[in-house]
Amino acid sequence: MDEERTRFQKIVLLILAGMAVLFAVLTAVSRTQKGVYFEGALLRPSFPSENVTVYTGKAHGDPVTVTVTRDSAARATVEFSIRGVLDDVFVVEYPLEPVRTEYGHTVDGVRVTKNGKPLFEGGYGAADSYGWYDLDGAFDSSGFFTVRGGTSDPWYGFEVGKHYAMRFALGPELESRGSWGMYFMMLVCTLFAALDVAFPMSVFYLQHCCDVRDPEPSDFYLASQKVGWVVFLLLLLWGYCYALRVIP
Repeated sequence: MDEERTRFQKIVLLILAGMAVLFAVLTAVSRTQKGVYFEGALLRPSFPSENVTVYTGKAHGDPVTVTVTRDSAARATVEFSIRGVLDDVFVVEYPLEPVRTEYGHTVDGVRVTKNGKPLFEGGYGAADSYGWYDLDGAFDSSGFFTVRGGTSDPWYGFEVGKHYAMRFALGPELESRGSWGMYFMMLVCTLFAALDVAFPMSVFYLQHCCDVRDPEPSDFYLASQKVGWVVFLLLLLWGYCYALRVIP
């Protein structure tokens, strides 16, 4: 399988190897940058004082700040600030006296106010009892789904509800961008592409040896193959970039 390679082949092989190494480093670095997923963005946490956590970032191009102040073990103030969009302050009291649900189990009580006005009071269950329940124990599904769209404004119809408030009050799970699984899928594709670039004649013979005797590639085939290498390079670049930005 030893074939003499042209300068163009060597350049393509070098680019393939460079992409594999570069995106391995970028993915490793990205995985260390933890944040909270919010409207397609990751908000980075900071801790200005013992009982205060501030999450900052940009969503849809606008600065977003979420400030969580732990007032006591059962009370947290959560302020959502999106420049030019909203500035809402929630007070989440949890856990309170238990509430017995319609399903026969009990969940901890919760009280949520928004901008000084009552928003919800009832029960909230995490883990196996996940969900919201009113004071009578009936399951509450309000706020799970919102209808948005129909305008170029990405914030059209957006509002912060009790779900976001509770999520930040309890301490949201930190996530990071970059998928190792998708990276290795792209790496396998890169290896196949590198084999085709490094040994084009061997690949051609393997493709046609069973159906054509003494096959020889035409000039059109050789030219198309070079174009295919460039196209595949661009597709691989897009795939690596997507794998780097995705949140697993």
